[in-house]
Amino acid sequence: RRSRLLLKLGREAERRGETEAALEGYAAAGLGEARVRRLRLLERRGEFALAHRLIEAAEPVDEAERQALARLRPRLCRKLGLPAPAREIEPAPEGLDLVLEPRAGGVERAVAEHLATPEAPVHYVENALITGLFGLLCWEAVFAPLPGAFFHPFHTGPADLHREDFVARRRALFDACLAQLDDGRYRETVRTRFGEKHGLASPFVHWGALDEALLERALAAIPPAHLRALFQRLLDDPRANRAGLPDLIQFFPEGEKGESGAGYRLIEVKGPGDRLQDNQRRWLAFFHAHDIPVAVCHVRWEGA
Repeated sequence: RRSRLLLKLGREAERRGETEAALEGYAAAGLGEARVRRLRLLERRGEFALAHRLIEAAEPVDEAERQALARLRPRLCRKLGLPAPAREIEPAPEGLDLVLEPRAGGVERAVAEHLATPEAPVHYVENALITGLFGLLCWEAVFAPLPGAFFHPFHTGPADLHREDFVARRRALFDACLAQLDDGRYRETVRTRFGEKHGLASPFVHWGALDEALLERALAAIPPAHLRALFQRLLDDPRANRAGLPDLIQFFPEGEKGESGAGYRLIEVKGPGDRLQDNQRRWLAFFHAHDIPVAVCHVRWEGA
């Protein structure tokens, strides 16, 4: 909590133009976002040598910091006349380029309607499906009555959800939930939780985006090995990794596969002028590393 407060104070000082106080706050706050903000502020102040020394000594604490430092390092090297570091090549996902007629409901739904067939339906899920499956399977772990987790009847989730020890305090419980992916029990658990808990608030389950048809298609098409990898990444950083997931999912008929050889594919939609966000890029790199089928669909409006 002290680190979060110091980060907030540093950001407020930076907004006010009090750069010395901001740098002091960021340095005291520690690693992660605070370190990145400190380095960016040093860069804006022209203190390239100090920023470069700090970045070379840094050990990133998470994917977001690693991504930010990878962007900062080449700029600092260029400004100091140093050799440019080797660039990390981002994997290129399958690409779809569509020209569609503008329609109400948003670009994601336009793509879903265009790609869907009776045999290969497309659902608009964004951050709701993967997190929902995780929340249903791991309901008992998330809502375990640990000391300090719940202290009034109106909690939508455990009070320590965003604390660093959230998963560590429940590690055995989460391991037991994920173990169901190894023997097939997870499907019945998800179905049971969907019926028993329907409508109850959860930080991972968005009931309005889930129905039985979507749930059954997902349980049938997504291999348990993919679910385990996805769920483990959620556990690595529940706060950051609940966002940035693809907009759509398409299911292929039983016995047929998509180009990736899987019975489904995730689809990230980008409309005119829209670009991939950092958290989306991190998810795409993760999908590539774990052979999870995904495509990025770029849309142009007809006549534009």
